Amino acid sequence: MTAKVLLLEDDIGVRFTFNMALQEAGYDVRAVSNCADAISALSETLPDVLVLDLKIGEEMSLPVADYAALLRPDIPVVYITGSRLFAGGELFTLSRNIRWVLRKPVNLADLLSMVDHVTGRVAAAAAS
Repeated sequence: MTAKVLLLEDDIGVRFTFNMALQEAGYDVRAVSNCADAISALSETLPDVLVLDLKIGEEMSLPVADYAALLRPDIPVVYITGSRLFAGGELFTLSRNIRWVLRKPVNLADLLSMVDHVTGRVAAAAAS
């Protein structure tokens, strides 16, 4: 079964690049550009992992992670940020589902490795 990823990124170029990399790695990706669309996407289909840019314009994407956690308490969240907010790891205290924070500019291999890890693809591949 193909793992589903919800990607929230407001920068069109970054969103396109991440979307293509995740799709080429075999993920079923729903890419959105704002928090309202992310919440709507979560209402339609629950993904296996969320990849969220922390700052979407002037908004923070923390409510998206919180809403997803209400629907599925164990859903993993990978945050991506260019912001220096929460540089000391405080972000992990704001949502219990945050598994990792990647700092921009994000290396695509790091992004794919982290998504593989949180979706269990690494463990599944090692077991086969």
